[in-house]
Amino acid sequence: MRGSTKEQLIELTVAVLDAVNQPARFPAQEVFSLLCERLGAPGAVLQCIDWASGESEIVLSGYPSAWVPQLQQATRLLRYSHPLLVANALGDLRPATAQEAAGGWGAWQRSPSHAFFTEFVRQPQIVSLGLQGSARQVVGMAFARSGLDFKPSEVAFLAEVQPILQALDRHVRRLQAWSSSIPAGTAPSSAAARDAGLTGREVEVLVLLGEALTAAAAARRLRCSPRTVHKHIASIFRKLGVHDRLGAVLEAQRRGLLSLPCVAAHRHVPVALTLGAETCEVFRQ
Repeated sequence: MRGSTKEQLIELTVAVLDAVNQPARFPAQEVFSLLCERLGAPGAVLQCIDWASGESEIVLSGYPSAWVPQLQQATRLLRYSHPLLVANALGDLRPATAQEAAGGWGAWQRSPSHAFFTEFVRQPQIVSLGLQGSARQVVGMAFARSGLDFKPSEVAFLAEVQPILQALDRHVRRLQAWSSSIPAGTAPSSAAARDAGLTGREVEVLVLLGEALTAAAAARRLRCSPRTVHKHIASIFRKLGVHDRLGAVLEAQRRGLLSLPCVAAHRHVPVALTLGAETCEVFRQ
């Protein structure tokens, strides 16, 4: 193995941020392959739930894809009684076991969710890692196994790697939002970024340039140093063949990398969709 599980997750995240060909989705299977082995869990699920309707998108690992419709139906019916989903919807994203969240083994055994999962996993034990959660949407990963509950050390490990996976999830979703912001009839944004050789982090910096942010303001938004922002800006200039920020924004709009301009008040600078971003600098600390 190439280092610890955490180091491999960091390596995966950096590779995604630096990639020219940006992923369309969160790399669930790659993450599952690392975490399932670390947790001794034969199966896992990534779920994105519209909390109001209960409709969900599900990615499974270790279980038959034929189970997806049953899990989606169970989510619609049981989400208000599932202790981990309820906690996530209330904004508590801390990794926890279902037994812990329910208030003990007896309470978890009496839960309707426990009865449902018994059909799939004998003596089901579940631990979750929240990616985002609110009364509008819940996104998270859950790992299941039978037998003894997940150990405190295993839950602590998930808490340690959670910021990495949350940043990876945000990055993918923001690039999806950026790609969908380009009006119909213009060059596809992802293809344009690939043609220009821009990495995901450079795309995020370019979007902030489109908002007319200074390097210092962009650094605060990115949670990195102004020096890092200047490094990305220099690379963007080189790849787009321009010499200043306005030229970069105009060239990016011409290539379909940014939406066509409106005018920033009192600045007379074209602006693009506000996305916000974080870089992977925190993972190198």
